Amino acid sequence: MSLDVELFFSPYCPHCRAVRERVRAAISVLPENTARYQERNVIEHLERAVELGVKATPAIAVSGKLLPMIRWEKKALRTLLNSQIKKEG
Repeated sequence: MSLDVELFFSPYCPHCRAVRERVRAAISVLPENTARYQERNVIEHLERAVELGVKATPAIAVSGKLLPMIRWEKKALRTLLNSQIKKEG
């Protein structure tokens, strides 16, 4: 079982770079093969972003569902991703 994690970012967003690093760090400590991670430039993947309801960047979707905005701290991201693994497992 693997989660599909999509991070939508804007190249002009001042918060996106930090969040990208935090998401990468959170995913790196997950058990192997539990997450497929993709970074999506919201401009280049606008149709997908609209489909998921992305209204601002950064935004994270897990298995096709947009996650609620949180502070995107490493610990909160790990907790959130682990809870998604348990839901789908």
